[in-house]
Amino acid sequence: MEAGAAFYVKQNQTYILKLVGDIRYTMGCTLGDFLDDLFAHGDCDDIIVDLTDTQSIDSTSLGLLAKIANFSRQRFARRTTLLSTHPDVNQVLDNLGFYDIFNIRDTGEAITAALRELAIQPPAKEQLTRIVFEAHRALSELNPRNQEAFRSVLDSLRPKLGE
Repeated sequence: MEAGAAFYVKQNQTYILKLVGDIRYTMGCTLGDFLDDLFAHGDCDDIIVDLTDTQSIDSTSLGLLAKIANFSRQRFARRTTLLSTHPDVNQVLDNLGFYDIFNIRDTGEAITAALRELAIQPPAKEQLTRIVFEAHRALSELNPRNQEAFRSVLDSLRPKLGE
């Protein structure tokens, strides 16, 4: 598997986030910080997520994508567009209910703009625990099936966070 990387670009008022390779929880703090900053600044009117070069993506990273969908729904009253062409990734998206919260396009289109790479920092244990918890909570809130699937993860992390 190709090590994961995250790229972004702002075109006009649209942010584009491109995830490449094997997207794992170890990228969670960097991605979480990027998203928190993006949400706080409010200098955009749309977000597009490009997964066309994503080979695999774990549940923590998917939870962060669910946060993007929630933000777009609350802020812009519409679904975020997600580009994804990899059959295995699309199957995971379908299983978790992402087709209900994203406008997923399984097409050959990909983002070709000049992208800037996010510098993935090694996560601090406490910060990573918080990100993993928040991401899985976001996934759990999507539907009852996810609530059941991620209950044990949330239950095991709550004591570590003092919740």
